[in-house]
Amino acid sequence: MKFYDIDTALVEAIEKGDSPVRVRISLDWSGTGFYETVFEHDIIEAVFYGLKEVSGGTTARGEVLLDNTYGTYACGGNGGRGAGREVRISFSLGEGLPWFQRFVLYVDDNGFQDIRGPGQRRALRLGLHDRSALLRKTENSRDWTHPAVFTYLVICDKTQAEKSLVHLIAKRAGIESGDIDCATIPITLPYVKLTKNTWTELSELAKTYRAHLECAPEKPLVFAHSPYQQETENIDDCSYTFQGDKIFYLRETARAELYRNTVRLKINIPVALEKQEIWRYDDPPVLYDTNLTPMYPFRSTVLRDVQQQGYEAQYRIKDGGTERPVIYADQIDTLEEAMERLDFEGGTFAYSAYDVTTHHEKALITLNTETDGDLYRAAIYGRPIVLDLNRSCFLRDSEAVQQYGTAALNVSGSYFSEMEVNGHPHYEDWTMRELAERSGKMPSMAFFQNGVSQNETPPKGMVTAPSMARREFTVKTHRGLFHARIGARVQIETSKETLRGTINAFSLRYRRDVAFVAAFRISEEF
Repeated sequence: MKFYDIDTALVEAIEKGDSPVRVRISLDWSGTGFYETVFEHDIIEAVFYGLKEVSGGTTARGEVLLDNTYGTYACGGNGGRGAGREVRISFSLGEGLPWFQRFVLYVDDNGFQDIRGPGQRRALRLGLHDRSALLRKTENSRDWTHPAVFTYLVICDKTQAEKSLVHLIAKRAGIESGDIDCATIPITLPYVKLTKNTWTELSELAKTYRAHLECAPEKPLVFAHSPYQQETENIDDCSYTFQGDKIFYLRETARAELYRNTVRLKINIPVALEKQEIWRYDDPPVLYDTNLTPMYPFRSTVLRDVQQQGYEAQYRIKDGGTERPVIYADQIDTLEEAMERLDFEGGTFAYSAYDVTTHHEKALITLNTETDGDLYRAAIYGRPIVLDLNRSCFLRDSEAVQQYGTAALNVSGSYFSEMEVNGHPHYEDWTMRELAERSGKMPSMAFFQNGVSQNETPPKGMVTAPSMARREFTVKTHRGLFHARIGARVQIETSKETLRGTINAFSLRYRRDVAFVAAFRISEEF
């Protein structure tokens, strides 16, 4: 990933470093969609932050302090407090150069904060957040007893949004296909059940597929830059080099807590099976004929549960003598097909109610007989999806474990797939990449799954490197690097070494009559 593209004249001005950074703030004061621009001399301070969240997404925040001595900026407009109003932030350098819109933010729940000091001093403070904060609230008013369920989807595909999980999740928050900048990740998932808010679900998806998730200025939602995507990217691209004359502060921090030489992944994976029997009647009492075939007597003196309205036929399959519950089934028998499967003796048996559409994991049926008889078989067939519980993948760097002892990372998560990627199921490939990232190398190792040891090789395109403790660097500069972004690769050149890393946090601080400061937290790459 690289910095945002900006005008060539801005790039040249940043390299020269002799032009002051300027900020333009345009705000929908009245909530009518009409944007008014704040007077530049009224901007006392503006600070903007970007952060890569542990959960997988990237968020932006901001604070703006405006001089409001003369009451120019009415609080909230139209008598409101202004919470949720859209704010557009742009940057430029010196005079006569184009502006670059860097952020689209929203006033937080505190609204327009009127601050009054001694004398006639008066200011207006705005706390800002990006769209991710709004996406976190999308599920608050939903019916939690009916979570969304999707089946047989690809992770992301802009050409078929109706089968793309990213698009379907985002649509629940009102984000349409044209508002999403995404890559194509053709890995399939047979079953997904959404139980959390939109941003949390998208963050977990981004973490599982190592994608960049952001509510960016160019699109309301970006989901791209994944090693599993079809589009090719040059992973060696470096957006910027911090040299000595461009840095006024550099701090190195050891992040030994990030090091791991063992990764233990334990997950529950939905597995799609071929069409088969998913329900058979077996309620007691049961009798056996001379061939020990079970039969279920239906007599007028005893009314069985299945003869009453609303009987629940829970779907389940038999696997090696054990029964497994079905979490979803489709291609289910029609009423006519289910009737043909009835095997009985004596009175005529028939379904007076047969509902296989209301629920995904059970049918609502009523089975009746006009006269006494014995039922040998009543069954329903369908294509089931079952949950494979506690699927495990354990991977370790044997050499490092022997030398330093076990430093284990226990992982669980959602959206993992058993579809093959680079010669391995996706969840195995993900574990390999996690270990390589944590340990700094892909050593000669044994892969353990369900107690079986196999020799493994690094995933395609993965680079090996010697093991070392990862470092993190904090870099501060007066250069106007307002087009920097989380996930971009940069270099740091010192008198002793040249380092490569990825930006995982930044802050852009503008103060009236004070030099602009851009600070970056950079994780070292091996």
